[in-house]
Amino acid sequence: MIANNIHSKYLQSVNNLSQRNLGLTGKNPSVACMIVDYSKSSEGQVLSYGLTSIGGSPHAEVNALNKIKKNKITNKTVMYVSLEPCMKESDCCAKRILKSGISEVFISSLDPNPLIYKKGKNFLKKNKVKINLAPNYLNNFKNINKIFYHYHRNVRPYVTLKLAISKNGFSKDYNESNITSSETQYYMHKYRVTHDAIAVGYNTYIEDNPRLSSRLNGINKNTIKFVISKIDKKLKKNFNMIKLNYKDDPNIFLHQLKNYPIYSILIEGGLSTFNYFYNNNLFDEIVICQSAKVIKSSKKRYKLNLSLLKKNLKLYSSITYGEDIIETYKY
Repeated sequence: MIANNIHSKYLQSVNNLSQRNLGLTGKNPSVACMIVDYSKSSEGQVLSYGLTSIGGSPHAEVNALNKIKKNKITNKTVMYVSLEPCMKESDCCAKRILKSGISEVFISSLDPNPLIYKKGKNFLKKNKVKINLAPNYLNNFKNINKIFYHYHRNVRPYVTLKLAISKNGFSKDYNESNITSSETQYYMHKYRVTHDAIAVGYNTYIEDNPRLSSRLNGINKNTIKFVISKIDKKLKKNFNMIKLNYKDDPNIFLHQLKNYPIYSILIEGGLSTFNYFYNNNLFDEIVICQSAKVIKSSKKRYKLNLSLLKKNLKLYSSITYGEDIIETYKY
């Protein structure tokens, strides 16, 4: 167990640092590592830190170790890492830690991957490295990397439904293409980065001509793009077809996703697409972006029953962006 507030502070730091490359590390989770020496101060001196590299490799522990010389590591040097170090037959983080001479490791969370689970921890412990596991109240890494944990526990992608609506609940405006503000759209581009794939219905694809990309400066992510249609259609380059009738069993949708290397998918279609996934309980969270403007030039079939949604689901988070409100719901 964690003995004092200093260790808690560093564990919280690596958990927070884990958010830096979230969504950019491929199938690997976004992990952070910090190496701290206590030979000169009871508060500890940070020797280095590392993050999982963009693309997923090298891992955080390797990046942190590569920044310091071995003679800087003493018998009072400690490593803090947000996820259990990987253990494989070939070169791996657990073996690199042992080789470095670090004698104590604090771990925020064990790896949910059954191929890794407890192997790194047990290897280090067997080789006389002291292992400390964080208590649950310090383990917000699981929430930060919720998509990674969900995939390994449920063996299916994490599904997020997103819908933009007006103040009076309409998801379509015949006079303007955008319902929400530019600030909210920027926020959702950041949200897109955390998902491996984005999907829209065929009508949205035709009417809005979306790029389905994460248009943020300095970020270049190859997001997989899907269009959902009940019949085969010719699509633009880099768009993939998911053949689905909105009367079909939702497992048909999940089965088609197995052909792609994705842990998560963001559904951004119109209200018909939204309602299909919502009514079939095929979602893990719902994001509603509600603007302050009132739409008068729409039709009843484009109106979301937001009060019913709020009655059936729990509000997980709510933030204000300018005049817009972005709310996340879960069961």
